[in-house]
Amino acid sequence: MKKLTYFVFISLLILVFVLSGCSTEKVDTNAKEETWQISPSFTIPKPSPDGKDVAYGLRGTDGKLAIVDSPVIAGSNNKQLFHFWGGTPEKTEQLFNKKVKVIGTSQEDGKIVTAFESSIGVPNEEIMKPPYHYAESVGYLNLPSKGIWKLDAYIEDELFGSIIVDVQEK
Repeated sequence: MKKLTYFVFISLLILVFVLSGCSTEKVDTNAKEETWQISPSFTIPKPSPDGKDVAYGLRGTDGKLAIVDSPVIAGSNNKQLFHFWGGTPEKTEQLFNKKVKVIGTSQEDGKIVTAFESSIGVPNEEIMKPPYHYAESVGYLNLPSKGIWKLDAYIEDELFGSIIVDVQEK
């Protein structure tokens, strides 16, 4: 009986040891740390008032979400033009007249602000002719401090996309 008790005890000990070492789940100690890279700049053709296309500099994700590629100054009303692509002209046109809200998050201190609110306008057909490949929203982008900021753009309270910008001091 003593041998059986000893055998059971050793067997349980080995089983516990083996099972505790079998976990394949990897714990990511840096899961909450995101690497924020400044969104790339790119150009699109945009019609000028005389009807000819000119190169227009943007920053963001080509074909999804972008802003005008110009300095963003902390604590200022930065007049800004957000560009939205719906994937097809039909889906882009469905964005017209919808409300846009952009939430900014500071990488430095995690501060969260409403950075931009507007609506998506219907393009001036004298300058832009259908089919519409992108939609625009004009307003003021306000971020309180310099540093890296993530801009989450919501259309009618649904996340549409994000841009990472480097905000400069006044």
